[in-house]
Amino acid sequence: MKLFLDSGNLDEIKKANSTGLLDGITTNPSLIAKEHIDFDELVKEILQIFKGTDKIINLEVINTVSEKMIEEGQRLAKISKNIVVKIPCTQEGLKACNILSKKGIRINITLCFSAAQALLAAKAGAYYNRR
Repeated sequence: MKLFLDSGNLDEIKKANSTGLLDGITTNPSLIAKEHIDFDELVKEILQIFKGTDKIINLEVINTVSEKMIEEGQRLAKISKNIVVKIPCTQEGLKACNILSKKGIRINITLCFSAAQALLAAKAGAYYNRR
């Protein structure tokens, strides 16, 4: 079992990380926007919190068209080996997942609400899929 905190708040992340039970975080653009901090700065801070570990930082793409998701996903994945790119379980997202996973980029499929969607996510090469 893996335990991920769904947050973009540095204090919450530090507190959860201090328990020793956290495997990483998952976040999205709306959670990050609530923090009023530059995206790149927030990611740097989270990487510092997790420095020297293999803890995962799931970062969600903003784009909704597969080609743009692919570009964004490649950019996010280059930030750190700890990054997993989070993509929605849509037709465009599954296309992007298929291509990115073949490039060795780990993908978390989000907004997956049915067994059929989970099977499609797995077939597309998702590293994780979740509700």
